[in-house]
Formats: sequence, structure tokens, C-alpha cells
Amino acid sequence: MPDSEPFTVVMGSHPSEPQLFDDYHEMTSAKAADLDVQLVAALRDAHPDLIVTTIPSNNVNLLQFAAAGYATADLDTSSDSILRWRGYVPNTKRGVPGALAEARQFAKYHYQWKNEHFIMYTVTIGYATMQYVLKEPRGDETTLSNSAIVGQLIKVIGDWLTEDDKLILVFDGYWAYSKALWEQVNKASWDDVILDPKMKKALTEVANKFFDSEDSYKEFGVPWKRGLIFYGPPGNGKTISIKALMHTLYKRTPQIPSLYVKQAPNNYYIRQVFLKARQMAPCLLIFEDIETIVTSQTRSYFFNEVDGLENNDGILMVASTNFMDRLDPGLSKRPSRFDRKYLFPLPSMDERTLYCEFWRNKLRNKPSISFPKKLCPAMAAITDEFSFAYIQEAFVATLLVLARNRTHRESDAGSSSDDGDGDDELEKFELYRVMKKQVKILRDDMDSSKNAGNQNTEEQTHATSFPMLGPSAGLLSMEAEQASKGDLTIFQDGKKALGLEGEELTMRPSQISQAMAQRAMTKGRMASSYEWAPM
Repeated sequence: MPDSEPFTVVMGSHPSEPQLFDDYHEMTSAKAADLDVQLVAALRDAHPDLIVTTIPSNNVNLLQFAAAGYATADLDTSSDSILRWRGYVPNTKRGVPGALAEARQFAKYHYQWKNEHFIMYTVTIGYATMQYVLKEPRGDETTLSNSAIVGQLIKVIGDWLTEDDKLILVFDGYWAYSKALWEQVNKASWDDVILDPKMKKALTEVANKFFDSEDSYKEFGVPWKRGLIFYGPPGNGKTISIKALMHTLYKRTPQIPSLYVKQAPNNYYIRQVFLKARQMAPCLLIFEDIETIVTSQTRSYFFNEVDGLENNDGILMVASTNFMDRLDPGLSKRPSRFDRKYLFPLPSMDERTLYCEFWRNKLRNKPSISFPKKLCPAMAAITDEFSFAYIQEAFVATLLVLARNRTHRESDAGSSSDDGDGDDELEKFELYRVMKKQVKILRDDMDSSKNAGNQNTEEQTHATSFPMLGPSAGLLSMEAEQASKGDLTIFQDGKKALGLEGEELTMRPSQISQAMAQRAMTKGRMASSYEWAPM
């Protein structure tokens, strides 16, 4: 291949030993109804004396366990081939070198846990990564029975992954624990939510009363379940209010767990959502952008899960939507499903002023930025019809401009007085002058979008997922000689990973492009989808 080619496929050749890769290559060269079935059959043919156990990596991830130092995983390219991509992942910090990355789609390992040895294959099938673990039978076991030793390993890894209770379950095609979302929720406070005080009180009361009222529901013979809808234009506090509500319930005794659903595009996924919610009940079940979940293809199944024969006691559903008019009437008008609706409108003048004061407080310790209190109502006035998200964008854009223009006028740098009225007085402050320009740019953008008939969408911050028991994209391996290092703090920058200068890193295919846009840092046992490890 030419030197400019960023990816390579490396395949060994050892015809004297049975190779699964030959079967894998043949199977993937043509249509396959179920590649997993064929791989298991091929492994049983190649190793007739061993038990073959299939473990999805989004359930428990053996390489992740080894990366933390609790097992070893030695890559074996002498007895079977390997399929891998190589590429370059830049650092998100300008001027800091990036790192080489490797994505393994097919690999064989010799895995050791305690005094037990296993053969393990990791194979990417579609969007999932499957782990095939081979172990000799013990006692009365046969090659078609379960392996007790493999079962113990699965249990140990599962307990290890879930012993941290500072996690929130997120469903995004599969259930995953999110440490990052938990940290956001833990910081969320109703004090930071700019919302009508009566509405704040109503939201906390309706949730707390629901979880306090199990006996009352049973006394009157009605199912102990409720549904709330948060709706309104994008960027006006629905998401932060949900996080504050999650925080309120987390602080209860006992805690009320939250389950956050990002997308569930078909009936199978919806089934998985409700199965987990019933298992975790009493719980808060959150549907983000529910109009994308309850569609014409899934509406009947969703309604059956809510109203059918299954027991949904203890489930409080909260759905968010930017487009109330797009909701199926079975959601928006059926009381037994979502019986309370809360409008999050564009902020009023007072609310915009409060939000500007919030930013003023954030910038309080920035001596290079003069931000007197009188600028807050002035900024609120020029952001009429802006959502909180647009006002935030105006502030961020303004600060970026100021960062490029480090020098401030003398009158601006030293003046923080609240004396004086009128635009002439306000124009002395560079912050206000730049803010006015950025607001005009955003308003022109809003007007052009309206003329084009487009709808602005609410910007969401998605948590980096930690697998409930490992994400389907898989987590990255580290070689045996490094496995003894134990708990790791891992950065995207390859030169900092484990403090090893110049080491190459491994990652899975789906992470290469994503990691270019996201810097991921994790600490300790729980490894993220963007975890790095030296080869």
C-alpha cells in the first residue's frame, strides 16, 4: 500500500494451525444471515474439546478489565490473523501533537485471570463487538454446557463495573452507565435554573408527591405511574430542569434512580427501555425528544408498553419535546400516559436579565472584562425573542472576540461604575459593544432561518457513556506488560497516556472519527468509549 494510506490490514499466515480468520474472511465476503452463528460453529469445529462462550462487549468487556490490571490479555498473531485499521487522532489542544491509533476489528488473545487461562477472540459484527471465550470443560461440564469458570469471570467483571453508584443509566441503542451525566446532574440545582418560581415548585412537588404516594395509589386502585411533558421552543431550560429534577430525586432517601433515553428507534429498543425501567422501579424514566421515539412505526408498541398488561408501578415518565404539534395525540391528549404538561416559553425580560446576571457572576473574577450590573438589563433588552441557548451563544461569541482582542480601551478597563444612563454611557464598555454586534449576527441568522422555513434545534450536551457492562463499540486493550499498572487516568493525548512518551494507542473503528472532535478523560475502573491505552 502507498505510504500515504492511513489504514492498513495486517494478516498473518500460519497454515499449520487452524485459523478462524479464514472462516471470518470467507463469511464476510458474502451475505450472512447471522455471522455470530457461523463464527460459533467455526470455533466449535476448530476447538472441539473446548466450551465456546459468546459475550457481547456491551455487557461485560474483558479487555477493559485487563486494562485496569485485574487480568492480562496477550495479543496472539502467531496462531491466527488480525484485522486492524491504523490512523491519526489529533489532540484537541492546538499545537499539541496527536497520536497514532489502531482499531482492531478481529483479534485473538490469550487471556489470563488469576490462575485461569482462556482463549479469546474479539470480532466486530456490524456496530457491535462480540467476545468469544474458549475454556476447557470442568467436572460434569460438556462442550455444549456453560463454563462455570467463564461465568465467574463475567460475574466478577460485572460487579466491578457497577460498584460505583455515581452513575446514571443512559439508553442510546443499548443501556450504558454515564459518569459524565451523573457529574452534570450532581452539579445541577434549581437555584441555577431561571424559571418561574411557581413552576419550579410545581415540578419538585409533583415528583416528590408521586414517589411518596404509593399507598394512596394502591388505596384507590389505580396504577402507580405518571407522565409529564416538558415542551416549548428549543434552548429554554427543559434539559437543565430535567437534570435539576434528577438531582432532587437522587438526594432523596432512598435514592430514586434516573434512566435517560436518548433514542429508541424501533420496537425492540422500546422493549429494552421498559424492561430496564420495571427492573429499576421506582424510578424516573426520561425520554429526550420524544417525537423521535414515538413515531408512526413505534407508536402502537410504545402505547402497549405504557398501558398494556405489564406492571409499570413506580415509573414516573418525563418526556421533552421542542415540537408539541408533532406529538401523536395518543401522547399529548391521553391522560393515562402523560397527564401533565409544562410549557418552557421564550424567556421574559426579567428572566433574560437574570440570565445576564448569571453570566456576570461567572465573569466576576475576570479583571480584564468590565461587566457592571447596569449592563445586564441593557443586554436583556437587545436579546428580545432570544432563547437562553441563543443568549448563551451571544455571550460565548462575545468572549471569543474579546479573547482575540486582549487590549481594552483605558476607559473600559478601569470603569465599573453604575453611574450614568443611555447608550452613550453603555458604549464605553467593550463587552457591551461586542455583544451588540454578536446579537445582530445571531438575529440575522435567526431571520434567515425563518425565511428558509428551517427550525433551529436545541443544542444538547451528550454524556460520554460508560458501559453498563461495557459499550457495544468496545473498550480498548492494553498489552500484558502494562496490565499490572492498575487503575488508570487516561487522556486523549497519546504522549500522556500512562506517562509513556511516544507510545501508540489502540481504539475501535467507530471511535476514530468521534475522537477527533471530543477529548475524553476517564479515571479509575470505569473506562469510556474513548479510552486509550498503549500498544
